[in-house]
Amino acid sequence: MFLTSKSIEKLSIKANFVTLPLAAVTASMLLAGCAYSGASSESASQPLGEKRVTQEEGKVTYWVLPGPRKLDAETFGTPDNPKMLLEPKIRAAKASKGPDTVPELLKQVPFMVAAPVQARKVMPNGDYVFAQPTPFSNKARIIQGSFEATFTDRVKTDPPGKPGQTPDTAEFSAEFSDPQGNQYRVVLDHIVKPPFPGYKTEGGVMLDSVHHGATGTGSPLMPKVDTIAALWGVGDLYINGELVDDHRVMHLMTSEVVRNKDYELVHTKDLPLAPEERHISGQEHHTHLMMPPIKGTKKGPVFSPVPTAFELPNGKNQPFLHIMFEQDQVEVL
Repeated sequence: MFLTSKSIEKLSIKANFVTLPLAAVTASMLLAGCAYSGASSESASQPLGEKRVTQEEGKVTYWVLPGPRKLDAETFGTPDNPKMLLEPKIRAAKASKGPDTVPELLKQVPFMVAAPVQARKVMPNGDYVFAQPTPFSNKARIIQGSFEATFTDRVKTDPPGKPGQTPDTAEFSAEFSDPQGNQYRVVLDHIVKPPFPGYKTEGGVMLDSVHHGATGTGSPLMPKVDTIAALWGVGDLYINGELVDDHRVMHLMTSEVVRNKDYELVHTKDLPLAPEERHISGQEHHTHLMMPPIKGTKKGPVFSPVPTAFELPNGKNQPFLHIMFEQDQVEVL
């Protein structure tokens, strides 16, 4: 089964959300799974590493808005010789032993693994871009936010079995506002291994590694980043004190700084940023919370816009969360 182990009362009211176009429903992700039962007592008691990452209230936090993303040649090729296309990913998903829902999901949320040809455009200035709205834009608003996360890594490769079958564990909760003042709380339920073609998440908790970019793990729209800690999981979303949804897919990562002084999301070739080039000069790392429009179900992950309360200028609610905590602190346990 692919539901969380805890029992959650079903919501009696569900909002009707209008989705944005392909990849505008955008939103580095997984499905709920059963508790891991295959780890030996030795592996369960001797983690390979543990880290704690936090950010207290009053520190710099951003809400990332939908927008286009410039495509770098290293990851996506050129208009005449494109790379990181969607069709091979869908074929790989169909050929895998993963959930049957994944191929259709990738058509609806392609940015998780690729940039479809139909979403690419050459701009008048020559830039090659993912022209439809994505969660990886250069547009963001200052908000209030804080979080606590503990990462426990027990395996360096994804073990076989269903997405939730992994000995890796984590604890995570975050509180933040949106630009219109609504209050949010996100709580992790458990870790999963995303059943997406090419993803290698080291059991769902990754410490001291790299992902995104051309690695095949995480959305390629993010640059390849040195990763201090990362997790993939499912959990609960609260807005203004009420549980609005559960089994929400989420990705949390603490990485080297990937946004410059102007808050532009840079590319792999630009990294590492010099201290004076970073958004906060001298800050060595920051933490990203991504909740894409994906939900875990019994059959597998499915397309499902995040039911945010934040209304965009087009009158529709933003269908994903991308929250940036810019002044985090890291502790090795």
